[in-house]
Amino acid sequence: MDAHIFLEDDFHSPTTCSSPDMTSGDDLSDSSTNVPASIVNAANYITVKEGCQSAFTTEELNLAINQCKKLVLESEECSEERKWFVRRLIELRHRLQQAKESEEIKTIQVLEESFVKLGHHFIFEYLPTSATKKYCDRCCGTIWNVVQSYYQCTDCQYKCHIKCAESLFRVCAHLVMSENPNYIEKICPEVGLDTQGYRCYECSCRINYNVPKGYYPYLFSDTDVAEARLCNYNGHHYCPSCHWNTPAIIPARVMLNWDFEPQKVSRASYQLIRITKSRPLITLDENLYNFVDELATIKKKREELGLMKQYIATCRPSLESGLVMRELEWRKHLIHSTTVFSLDDLCDIYSGTFLSKIEAMQEVLKKHIKEDCTVCKGRGYICELCDNDEVIFGFDKNTYTCPKCENVCHKTCWNDKKTCKKCLRREQKLEVE
Repeated sequence: MDAHIFLEDDFHSPTTCSSPDMTSGDDLSDSSTNVPASIVNAANYITVKEGCQSAFTTEELNLAINQCKKLVLESEECSEERKWFVRRLIELRHRLQQAKESEEIKTIQVLEESFVKLGHHFIFEYLPTSATKKYCDRCCGTIWNVVQSYYQCTDCQYKCHIKCAESLFRVCAHLVMSENPNYIEKICPEVGLDTQGYRCYECSCRINYNVPKGYYPYLFSDTDVAEARLCNYNGHHYCPSCHWNTPAIIPARVMLNWDFEPQKVSRASYQLIRITKSRPLITLDENLYNFVDELATIKKKREELGLMKQYIATCRPSLESGLVMRELEWRKHLIHSTTVFSLDDLCDIYSGTFLSKIEAMQEVLKKHIKEDCTVCKGRGYICELCDNDEVIFGFDKNTYTCPKCENVCHKTCWNDKKTCKKCLRREQKLEVE
């Protein structure tokens, strides 16, 4: 069996095995050259022929790599043999990395597929996943998810390398909000560095403002002092590993000042805001309704939705047709209260897309109540203060609902007579009894 048979049966093509780091002119010009027969002998058979196919353990691959490096040095400079040994050395090192990853995966599979730590519910993410670049929240290093597996929290999306999973110090944002389901209502309640002992609020490494900016100056500096960064959400100071200058909308600024300008926050604060942005946790300052016209309009629309809900939620045809699920499940907190918002709600109001959505929902529900459903239409009212026999509802414009008996009449009729006939009948009945 000659060297040509060895190459076709046991090797990938040189072009396939070559990496971006070895795309020199010599490599490209000789990519189709067969391995010279003179380099195959009993001493280097594993290195040349079977190194990438049968040597799957790290020990075998390390031996093959050392032997291949020796052959590179012993071969003649710029010769065909040296070019092939260099290519084989690169391929062996690539196989070694794959073998290490495989051993790590096997170890993790034997130990546990998932575990809980500091409130995080970690699951093991197998490779390969999407090509989107990911970063470890523990060491800030890149997670090469095409060739690396990693852990990810199912609650807050915290990601880390397998080797970093045992040295975590950040509590899960989901657990933090479960224990205290409220945003900080003060705008950046700054805490002095001296109060923190000049240490990062999360990992306790030494920090100061009188150091070079950024993460890499800290890595390669002669001191162990990192740049201090202020979190605009909770007012604490962090190191670059725990504070990536990620911009986020601050709930307190929205609640008090209607300010949607993103501010730089720590990773912990960013994860907390991200997982809670759809939850109804914000109660706005009452003064904002006087300064923001959209808020007053939307408050009125939400009150009307609450009245419509009384019809839809008890209507069997709407429940059977799924109307409730289709319409009321969209941010269902909007119909339970008129004063509580989620951060997503307020962002949509600020961008101008919220009002059109809530009006479209109203039109669907109104059409069902007043036109499509005889049951809901039969639960309407006829004004007792005038001769008009039109069926009216509490969510209609220009209507008035009695706060005592919830009877509905025209607003103009109420303004003229200021009397509710239903309340009068109740009073007369009580007097007779």
